[in-house]
Amino acid sequence: MILGWSLPKRKQLIDELCATRQDKKYPLKFQGRMEQFDVYTIPIEMPKYRLANGRTQAAQEEYISKHLELPEDYFEADLESEEVHSVQHDLLKKMLKSTNVDLISFFQTNIQEEPLILTRQGFVVNGNRRLCALRELYESDKDKYQRFKYIDVIILPPCSEDDINELEAQLQIKKDIKADYSWISTACMLRKKQNQLNISNTNLAKLYGMKDKDVEELLDELEHVDAYLKNRKKPKEYENVGKSKYAFEQLRKCRNKINNAAEKDIFTSITYCIIDSPAQGRLYETIPQVAEYLPKIIDRLAEELESEISAVSDQADRYDILGGDNDESTLENLAIVVSNFEHQEQILEVVRDVIDEEKEREKDRRNKNFVMGRVQKANTYLTEAVACFDNNSEVNGINEQLDAIEDAVRQLREMLRTYA
Repeated sequence: MILGWSLPKRKQLIDELCATRQDKKYPLKFQGRMEQFDVYTIPIEMPKYRLANGRTQAAQEEYISKHLELPEDYFEADLESEEVHSVQHDLLKKMLKSTNVDLISFFQTNIQEEPLILTRQGFVVNGNRRLCALRELYESDKDKYQRFKYIDVIILPPCSEDDINELEAQLQIKKDIKADYSWISTACMLRKKQNQLNISNTNLAKLYGMKDKDVEELLDELEHVDAYLKNRKKPKEYENVGKSKYAFEQLRKCRNKINNAAEKDIFTSITYCIIDSPAQGRLYETIPQVAEYLPKIIDRLAEELESEISAVSDQADRYDILGGDNDESTLENLAIVVSNFEHQEQILEVVRDVIDEEKEREKDRRNKNFVMGRVQKANTYLTEAVACFDNNSEVNGINEQLDAIEDAVRQLREMLRTYA
């Protein structure tokens, strides 16, 4: 499969095309103006993928992390590399099926209706996944998918990298057959773009039409993701956390409310255990409860892991570290113990037990207050009845109601003598 012509050959064709005018047009806002761009037809082999593709940013970082022999700038150093474009094609291929649409299935029965957008160098600014899908189909059966031998494109005028960034940001939030970015891809794209442009969260949000708060939260969550994956010795393996957004949202929110450093570490280690255990199902939803009941969970863990904490404490004493307040030292030692993978099941069991116990206590508290609440409400109603009673009040049935009330009061007094 040819994944793009050489740069001189691409530029030659583009120059020839741009010297002509086409009847078919495509509207696009670019460089602050809405314009009608000529639509050209080119061989499917001609364009190259844009390696600085926001959708593949997370996948690229993960690929590099799994191939330690590769340099950090593997996808940036040589934009013409056939090897790199082959890898990029494979990354895009894994993204052809999303929650919204399967591009292979879509184009098996549909024609290309929206042109790809190319730079003057023949790189695809918008439509990389669609190009990948069309190439896969055409390569699989050139007779059946003869309609994809040539594809429609528009070609941008000479422009700056800032112009490309603005266009990319504008198009990436549009809703059409293109799939929504995953939260991880979005976060990685934002971080990469921020580092490239050296801009603030506010300017980054403005570029992508997002709220400042949303950008800040996504970048913060990505930091927690990286810390988790590094802790689990799976750096940049973002595919492992694609379905864990809720967990990292809660980790960020709850952790920010904890003041003590050791307690923050303990809460973080517990949350990591929860993220590790997808089989636990709705256990993700217990993360806010872990924060709520953290003091009780810490006390229980200190009991359950007493010998392990003592071992850490002895080692600390031997090397004269973690000195100071005993309670604080115990917390720090517990933080070290719960960060150990070996105790994961024990930690999760303690978390479940404490949360279940607290739920039962809350239910009991609600039941206890239920009786008092009803008595108070009855007293309020009776007091209001006395205050409002006059010659115009309807009296039929009141005696019967008072008899029933007196009987209920008698029963309650007997219960008080029995249970109080």
